[in-house]
Amino acid sequence: MSGDPQRVCLFTGASGRLGTMFCRLYGHRYRIAAVHHTRRTVQSSQMCWSIDPLDSSVRKPIGVPGFAALEADLSDPRQVPRVVEFALDTFGGVDVLVNAAAMAHCAPLFGPDATLDVARLFGVNVLAPLQLAVELVNRFWGARARDNAAMNRNIVNVSSTSGAYVFAGQGGYSASKAALNMLTCHMAEELGAIGIRANAIAPDSFPQAVSTESVCDAIARVDQGSLNGKLLLLEREGETVV
Repeated sequence: MSGDPQRVCLFTGASGRLGTMFCRLYGHRYRIAAVHHTRRTVQSSQMCWSIDPLDSSVRKPIGVPGFAALEADLSDPRQVPRVVEFALDTFGGVDVLVNAAAMAHCAPLFGPDATLDVARLFGVNVLAPLQLAVELVNRFWGARARDNAAMNRNIVNVSSTSGAYVFAGQGGYSASKAALNMLTCHMAEELGAIGIRANAIAPDSFPQAVSTESVCDAIARVDQGSLNGKLLLLEREGETVV
């Protein structure tokens, strides 16, 4: 079923470089519930209409079919339920959750406000992906084990090579991504019972070290494949499955 136009992708961070590219390259293969925060998505939501200024009863859809955008701040746990509700109400289900929203603030661990910075990083980079997964399990996936397996439903967490290596000045960010990697493994272990896979992709900086297109391709391939509980490192030298 992967790649079927009826397949639904809940994609966070949809207005960033990666999300914008993914929607452009793979929008024809998915119906996308696109979650954004500080910037609007480039594509117009299917819920957008133009209204004739002379006759308000005359309306025409101007959005992209199969693309629905929602503004939400995932650093606020109270907004997570409405994100999942939006995807389910709009498309009737979710087949793949792509957690690409991230906070990338880099600062010394012993600088001013360091503790607060790390807490914020963990809130967006670790807790939000977990909360979204839990909400999907409670609202949709939990009672559909057979369908989940048949539809190859899964979670793709977008991590970073910073979660695998030490880079100066990235202690909090690196720790949050390392935590996301381990969280992914535990998601895979626990969600296997209801037919849900979970994997993480960890690209080097893009588009500097690896192309944004290659990261999008990795997301789609992991969704379509059978990996479970794995970390896919995307580096200049190539790919490594850990």
